[in-house]
Amino acid sequence: MDLRAAAELAQLEERLRQERETFNQKKRQDQHFFYLRMVMGGVTVGLFIAICAFSGFIILNNSDFSAGTVAAATSALLVEAIGLVGAVWKVFLGEGPKELEPTTPPTS
Repeated sequence: MDLRAAAELAQLEERLRQERETFNQKKRQDQHFFYLRMVMGGVTVGLFIAICAFSGFIILNNSDFSAGTVAAATSALLVEAIGLVGAVWKVFLGEGPKELEPTTPPTS
């Protein structure tokens, strides 16, 4: 009986170790994904500012550029603004990241 209890205890300890490892792995993945999202957000803001500056320069100095160039700059500014709003809506107001949950199945 003592050997059976020791074997059962060893199995439970191994199961707990594996569950901890799984939880920690998911936690690390969530941290990396959060960091990646923040970096991508920063890059997106930088690109948005660059496109706005370039398009704004063309729009404000429209007499120096052809009508087609001004129209293209205006369209690029509009599409960029709509795309940024859509991306922010989807990422930050959409489904969002899945919360961490226990890896242990509920006992019945």
